[in-house]
Amino acid sequence: MAFQGSIKEIPLPDIIQLVSVSGKSGVFLLERGEERGEIYIQDGRIIHAVYNALQGEEAIYALAIWSEGDFHFQPGVEAESFTITKSNTNLLMEAARRLDEWKILSKKIPSLDLIPALKVEDKWRKEVILSPQEWTLVTRVDGSKSIEQLAETLAWSKFDVCKILYGLVTQGLVVLGAPS
Repeated sequence: MAFQGSIKEIPLPDIIQLVSVSGKSGVFLLERGEERGEIYIQDGRIIHAVYNALQGEEAIYALAIWSEGDFHFQPGVEAESFTITKSNTNLLMEAARRLDEWKILSKKIPSLDLIPALKVEDKWRKEVILSPQEWTLVTRVDGSKSIEQLAETLAWSKFDVCKILYGLVTQGLVVLGAPS
């Protein structure tokens, strides 16, 4: 049973749930503009996902937050690898949690095209303690790379980069500028 539709009409987690309950095997091909993703299901269980450089769970989480795009389910297509061991329920619950968190993050980070830059203070008086991830990100912030480019450079999910940037922006260490 091949079927297709719009993610705007039916959210991806609902579509996956429908196919999973019926015990189907195949691949969801997802498209949003130039972006492409794949989610492989075997006997109703998610076993592999690919989105850009992401694979496995992180690819699922990145794809599950899409609010628009198109999907096409092709039955009988098998995955080349198995990168997911969590149950569908756990995966979709984590995806829902991240979607809720994205709503909060988007208040300070409304676009992945924004360019982070370190905020320079002549009279900085307080001690700054950074986690290893914050430090890694700060060392890559150069005032020219967008959030999306930083995620690609670091091979991190956009979600993780935004989550860390949210804290740095809130602390006043980083400012976000529009692309030039």
